Amino acid sequence: MFKVRQSMVVIGAASLLSFASLGFAGDRVQVASLEQSLPQLVVVGDYRAAASTAFRIASAHRSNGDSAAACAALSQSFDYFRRAVAKDSGLTEPAASALTDNMGALEQIRVQFGCTAG
Repeated sequence: MFKVRQSMVVIGAASLLSFASLGFAGDRVQVASLEQSLPQLVVVGDYRAAASTAFRIASAHRSNGDSAAACAALSQSFDYFRRAVAKDSGLTEPAASALTDNMGALEQIRVQFGCTAG
């Protein structure tokens, strides 16, 4: 059962990356629109969409050369991703965090963005 959950996390992380458009230009109007939509996604509990949106925001900030904002948005994306795993799997949030923290996939994404762990 643990391997199934672990696989779900890896698939989710891969999905998160695939939802982020590589061609997303980082237009500030688009970023502002995404940032405005984020709280509503969280209110309705759509953590997968919130994780994807936050990741797109992080990608846009990275494209614009704003590493601090990119890393902050990436951290927020990971938080929403953990919430989605907890919600979808029925795990408690601490257990979902422990599961995703042990995967290494999120750390690899952090490294690609030039962010430190934490």
